[in-house]
Amino acid sequence: MAFSISDELAREIKDFTGENVFSCFQCQKCSSGCPVSEYFDLAPNQLIRFIQLGLKEEVLRAQTLWLCAMCETCAVRCPHDINITKIMDYLRIVAQKEGKVSPLPKAVIFNRAALRGVKIFGRMYELQLMGEVYLRQAISRTLSWSSFIKEEIPIAYQLWKKGRLTLLPSFGKPKLALHKEKKRESIAYYPGCSLHQTAKEYDIATRAVFRALDVAVEEPKDWSCCGSTPAHCTDYELSLLLPLKDLVYMEGEGYNYLTTPCPSCFLRLRYAQREFKKPGLREEIEKKLGVLPKEEIKVDHLLETLTEVVGLERIKRRVKRNLGRWKVVCYYGCIITRPPKITGHQHHENPSEMEKLVQALGLKPLDWSYRTRCCGATLGISQPSIALKLTEKILRNAKAVTAQAIIVACPLCQINLDTRQEQISRLSGEQFHIPIIYISQLIGLAFGYSEKELGLDKNFIPLVNEKFWHGPINEKIYPE
Repeated sequence: MAFSISDELAREIKDFTGENVFSCFQCQKCSSGCPVSEYFDLAPNQLIRFIQLGLKEEVLRAQTLWLCAMCETCAVRCPHDINITKIMDYLRIVAQKEGKVSPLPKAVIFNRAALRGVKIFGRMYELQLMGEVYLRQAISRTLSWSSFIKEEIPIAYQLWKKGRLTLLPSFGKPKLALHKEKKRESIAYYPGCSLHQTAKEYDIATRAVFRALDVAVEEPKDWSCCGSTPAHCTDYELSLLLPLKDLVYMEGEGYNYLTTPCPSCFLRLRYAQREFKKPGLREEIEKKLGVLPKEEIKVDHLLETLTEVVGLERIKRRVKRNLGRWKVVCYYGCIITRPPKITGHQHHENPSEMEKLVQALGLKPLDWSYRTRCCGATLGISQPSIALKLTEKILRNAKAVTAQAIIVACPLCQINLDTRQEQISRLSGEQFHIPIIYISQLIGLAFGYSEKELGLDKNFIPLVNEKFWHGPINEKIYPE
């Protein structure tokens, strides 16, 4: 088949994203590291080659665009620093603007349903999101009725039964007021949408830990959704406007430091702070918002807040319960550490913040190979069969090193590893039963809180085999 070579698409990408695809010399590190590449029709390096050749139609119709889990592995491993994830975002947006029919409509349905909820409520409303996704899949005849009846409905029922799927939405509409002269001493706590719903136990435990440490945190009541993956896959400007609204709002309330337990919120807030300063874009954003952040609020993920702001020694002094015999592994997932240009992590492939926290509690975390491997993220909804495979690999590796629990700091990681674990056991024929525990839940146990006080009763995989921490609480685990 004859075709003509053109650099038009490459130039469009360079103009919009700043990424030069002609720097790629096809080393294939991006494809080798990609956890989803085996399911792509074009591996990441092949996609870049097609762009170099100007094969726009083939690129915009590729399944790869809609199967990418946005884990940022390709971006950080490219020797020429090409941010392929950013290019993927741009291509998805162009494909939708040009009316290209996605070969995987489930992904588009998910993104649009999520953004519809954000537009109506100001935050993602997960019951509406799930309901609309499955309804539209049924209408478009892309719904697997067998999986829906046997797997999805029972999971949704258990989430509701455990109080993790709320019937009513919460609302968020930031007031973009003038900047206050008086600054607050407390930390702005930005939970993100999931912590009010399916990750409610993460919120419960995090608040309990801050109380025990006498750290003043406040949740500004009118925060709104950061947009997360659905926004940056659909509308570039919207993906900046949503988090910038929150930053302006927080600054107007007098905060100068913000912590969030959600990696996606962390990344989108940090990204917006960096991106809106670009020439020309700043003016456009100001027209839409009417005001811009005047002082940079420092935005950190919860892990950094605990290790750097609160401090390991302060945490260590609060430990009351000996957990020393528990064998755990620390799982970071994708975007707590990646990409380092945004997260600021010097050791994004070999992070240690969570291990330091675990050691401060008197535990010795096990070494393993999947600390920063992707669990599938939102593919758990749009392409669950792929997410199940990725999650199974993580569970297998944890089991291979004899881990009795996996410690996480991300709502999506927890829900993929926890709520799908019994399903994975049935499909694989191998039993796992590995509790998936938030880092704040683990800290809370060491601080002497009960399982119920930390929301551990809301987890799908219970702690029935780990009874050794139920002994008496010792006020002097670590003598002064």
